Amino acid sequence: MRLHCELYNAGLQERIEAFRKAGISINYYDQQNALPDIKAFRPEFAPLGSHALQQTLRRLDLAMQAFFRRAKAGESPGFPRFKSAARFSGFSYPDPAGWKLFQHGRRGATLRLGSGKDAMMMRARGRHRFAEFQLNDVTISRRNGQWFASVTLRVADEACAREREGNQQRGVDFGVTDWATFEDGTRIENPRFLRDELPKLAALQRQRECKKKGSCRYRRLTKQIGRLHKCIANLRRDFLHKQTTRLVDTCAVIATEELKPKNMSRSAKGSAETPGKRVRQKAGLNREILSASFGMAHQMLAYKAVEAGTRLHLVNTRQLKPSQRCCACWELTPKTLAERTHVCQHCGHTMPRDQNSAAVVLIDAYTIPEKDTTGTVVAARRKPLARQRARPRSKTRETPTTIAQAI
Repeated sequence: MRLHCELYNAGLQERIEAFRKAGISINYYDQQNALPDIKAFRPEFAPLGSHALQQTLRRLDLAMQAFFRRAKAGESPGFPRFKSAARFSGFSYPDPAGWKLFQHGRRGATLRLGSGKDAMMMRARGRHRFAEFQLNDVTISRRNGQWFASVTLRVADEACAREREGNQQRGVDFGVTDWATFEDGTRIENPRFLRDELPKLAALQRQRECKKKGSCRYRRLTKQIGRLHKCIANLRRDFLHKQTTRLVDTCAVIATEELKPKNMSRSAKGSAETPGKRVRQKAGLNREILSASFGMAHQMLAYKAVEAGTRLHLVNTRQLKPSQRCCACWELTPKTLAERTHVCQHCGHTMPRDQNSAAVVLIDAYTIPEKDTTGTVVAARRKPLARQRARPRSKTRETPTTIAQAI
């Protein structure tokens, strides 16, 4: 890790000095061709492997390209920084050369880096679910004093298929009070992993504020805070994997809103001229929204739905307005966020707000526009009869799968 970090910083320094003193722009291939001379002058770089060293220089080149691309677009990007050994994220082997993975039945695996006397062995837990695969790359990283290896496999499309156990059609409304509410009224409670650990997290942060920055005790408490955050993230990821897998395995159609957590969790501070209101309350709501991880749940549903042949229907929230629309008469009934019960002003239909939203997105998954033309929006669609559902095809984004099998 230290040698890869040194190579990264040396490559960045070379690019800066070459442009500053001679106006020369050095690219990735110039630095890659200098690797044999570097290994001859510094023999300790030779056991690391040529491909791993090239990948470190490629990371530097990608960082420089991203900086110039954003600067050209009128943004204000930060210039790539020199990295200390403690903050260097890791290094990679971009192909199967220089490492090997040994599978030991169902009990785990062993990862070997390098060869001969310089080889290093790492044990891994669990196993993958593929019978045939090819090793693609491996990334070694260090987080909170622990080492991790991320192995990527090349697998055929047919080998990634999941066996679906049911053919249900479900509408899902994600929320904070209940993590998910379905059209039939069933709910999945929000585990609130972050809220349960907030007292312990606050106590550690108060202790760290009393220590001198950079001292041994300060660094020790910083590691404890990092380990606690990592534990919360692992619990959240495990919960999301289990719930999304259960949904995909039992459903042929899943309809939900296309949420944008970044917009939902914006700060309420405002500006100096127009300061915001209820800033602390909005900060607490933002924390709960981010802790629920709607964005990660949608990503998991997207790729798992493709593997299982499930149709994932994502409606446009601004066009459809699921929380304001009645699932019985399809009319809009404005409500504030505090109103948790839907009472239609037109037909009198009463239902819990989240359950009504889930029913609306499921109806939209089977709604056919009057004219199959480009640009038809939800508000212009034919209204279904009172307390009846139309059964069409929607113009909103869906995952590429066989709709015939899903229906």
